[in-house]
Order: sequence, then structure tokens, then C-alpha cells
Amino acid sequence: MAQGRQVDQFKQTVESQIQELGNSGSSSGGGGVALAGDKKPSVAPLIHPSQSIYAGEAVVRRVPGALRRIAVGDGEVLSVFSVGKSELVMIGTKPGDTNVHLWMSDGSQRDVNVTVSGSKSEGAADTVRELLGNTPGVTVRAIGANVVISGNDIDAATTAKIQALQKIYPQVLNFAGADPVGMRPMVQMDVSIMEFNKNAVEDLGIRWDSTIDGPIGGLIRDVTTNNYFRVLPQDNQTFQDIKDRLPTKLPGPQGYFGIATTIASKINLLMSRGKAWVLAQPKLSAKSGSNATFLVGGEVPIVVPSVLGQTQIEYKEYGIRLNINPTVNSSNQVNTSIMAEVSRIDPSVSVQGVPGFLTRRVETELNVNAGQTIVISGLLDREASKAVDKMPLLGDIPILGKLFRSDGFRGNKTELVVFVTPRIVGPTSPENLQDLRRGDAIEKALQDDINPRQDKLIK
Repeated sequence: MAQGRQVDQFKQTVESQIQELGNSGSSSGGGGVALAGDKKPSVAPLIHPSQSIYAGEAVVRRVPGALRRIAVGDGEVLSVFSVGKSELVMIGTKPGDTNVHLWMSDGSQRDVNVTVSGSKSEGAADTVRELLGNTPGVTVRAIGANVVISGNDIDAATTAKIQALQKIYPQVLNFAGADPVGMRPMVQMDVSIMEFNKNAVEDLGIRWDSTIDGPIGGLIRDVTTNNYFRVLPQDNQTFQDIKDRLPTKLPGPQGYFGIATTIASKINLLMSRGKAWVLAQPKLSAKSGSNATFLVGGEVPIVVPSVLGQTQIEYKEYGIRLNINPTVNSSNQVNTSIMAEVSRIDPSVSVQGVPGFLTRRVETELNVNAGQTIVISGLLDREASKAVDKMPLLGDIPILGKLFRSDGFRGNKTELVVFVTPRIVGPTSPENLQDLRRGDAIEKALQDDINPRQDKLIK
């Protein structure tokens, strides 16, 4: 009843204001409504077959033609009255659906379906609930003209949705607390950093000996007599009884002098095969959206001068370094940025005692399904050397000199390859259970080794 009286009062106020404006226009002789600045009055929007308004809201709609009569289906939901001959004022009374039937002066009729919502905040609240879905721990309420969102432990994705809704609906107030722990999936990155050594060892040509035997000489003489052997004299006599052939006195020493040597050569044809080995095989685990870092190597102290002439020590890391930042979506697809670096000290390049570093680094961002392996690099490092062995003078003869020389080539080419396999792990995942069993086995082996020693010490 009170709401009906408010509608009647609003209707009387509108009609009286229109009548006053009409009278002032008539007295001015213009025959119309006089407005400040001689501006034309605004035209109300044309009425549509379906209208939606909020409870307590008043809207003005224009109809094509002149009105003769109006009928409302449910007067408790909607109040309608005419202003002049071509405009309607509709006031929402309470939430519900109704219709308005219009009779026009030309004999035509028109129906308008009207939906009255609870309030603007209620409509916005319904939209917010629909967009947020059934998010656990989130409550959406319409309080006055505002939409209030409350709750605890809201994850980052829900927080991002609420922030986007606040840009569309300024009346949305967010009082939901973020999750301090942020339970997000754990990603285990199985990384293998391998180096393939492609040695090219080539030795072609004829290699001659670099030294030969020189002159030799010798002297042979019996030290004492005996009944078993003697040095036979150098004559042409026929063998007789050995007893008769052995002289009773020692002969003089037997000697010789001469040159007996050889010069040898080798035909070389040698090739070697490459090798491959694993530099590091870490397993890094990180929460989705967080970082994980791995370093195997060391640090080199470097003296750095300051502006005031003082010096300070800074440490430069070297070795094998790995940095990952994985993110997991609802389809278990992993997006990660990864940086892999292999560096070593290069003492051949130094400035004032500070060594240089040889570094191979790759940085990339990739998308891959959990459990799939991807190769992300192929960094090459190449070294080469050449050596020539030849005989003096003969090795320099054109064409024929090839017979007296050997050319050696040594090439060392290494390729660094990084294999990455992301896996989404949890307390009961096979990867985690396997690591737990491995840890238990190591612990048991240590206990079996320590306990006998403790018993021996106690005894």
C-alpha cells in the first residue's frame, strides 16, 4: 500500500510539472515548452516489445502514434501512466513479469512485455555469480547499491576474474582474502645436459724415423781359462777332437768395427670416433608460477675497484647452471621459461690477473604436454690444430716431398644438448613414490653400514 501511494505521488508530481511547463510556454507565446538556451527538448526512447527495468526505477518511453487507453496485467508489479498523448511512464513496483496493453487513437493495439528485477545490484550480483561459477569459498551478495564478494583462500585465477569484473561493474566490492599458501600443482623438470664430443683425428702421410743407429764397435776376450769353452781362432782348419782344438793358452781379444743401421717409415691412416657423456642430470621441482635454480660448479673471486679507489671482492659463478619457471593450466599443459648455461674458466684470456670465461648459454620459453620430452639446444664448441712432421730438405721437395712428410690434424668439436621432460607430481604420483623408495633404500644401506661399526666400537 505504501509503495502504491509513492507511485501515485510520483505520478501527480510529474503531471503537475508538465502542466506548469505548458503554462509557462503558453504565457510566453511560444506555444511550447521554453528551455534554457532555446534548446530542443530531448526525445524519450521508443518503446520495445520487451522491456526490463528494476524495482523502484522509473523510465519514460515513447510510443508511435497517439494513446487512447492503457491496461496493465499486474498492477502490483508495474505502474504505468501516460504523459501527454505519446509517452508512457513505467515504474517498477516489485520483481516479477507482466504485460502492458496499449490502444492507439487510430484503432491499432500493441502489447509490451515487462520484466521487473529486484534492483540494479541484484542484477549485477546474478551476473557476477554466473561468471564466477561455483567457486569454493566465494559468496556474492547484493547490499544496497553494491555487490559484495566475500570469502577466504581465493586462488590467483579467481582473483583475476574479480578484478576484471570490477572494471565492468564499479559497484562490485571485493572483500575476499587471497590464499596465503597458494596450493598450485608441482612440476618436476627432468633435465639431461649432455655433451657430444665429435673428435676429428686425422693423420695421413708417410712418417719416417727421426733417428738412425750410428757406428758401433766391440771387443771380446776370455777373462779366464776353463775346460768347457774357448773362442775359436779364425782359421780354415777342419774340426778335430774338441780337446785337441782347445788351446792351452788364452788367445788375444777379438774385436770389430762397422756401421749397421736401418731407416724405417710408417704409412699413417687414422680416424677416431666421437664420444658422448652426461654433464648433469638434475631433477628440479617447482610450484606452478615459481622459480627453481640448479648450479654445479664454483665461484671465482674477482677484485673490483670502487670510485674512491678502494677494492671489493665479487664472485663470478661458473659451471652448469639451470633456471626454470613452469606454469600449468587446467589441461596439464606446461609453459615454462628455461635458461641453461655451461661455463668454464679460460686462463688464456685474462686482464690484470682476472680470468675470462668460456660460456655456452640458451634461454627459451616452451609449451609442452606433461610427460613429453623436448630438445631445446644444440650449442657447438669447436677447436682445431695441425702439425707437420717431415725430413729435413727432402720434405720440402715439391710433389715428391709428400713421401717424406706426415700431416696431422686434430679437431675437437663438442655439441651441448639439453633435454627437458616436465612432469606434474603430487604426494601419490609414481615419480614421487619412486624417489621415496630410492631414499628409503639409501637410508637402509647407510644404517646397515653404520650399525656394525657402532657395535664394534662399543665392544
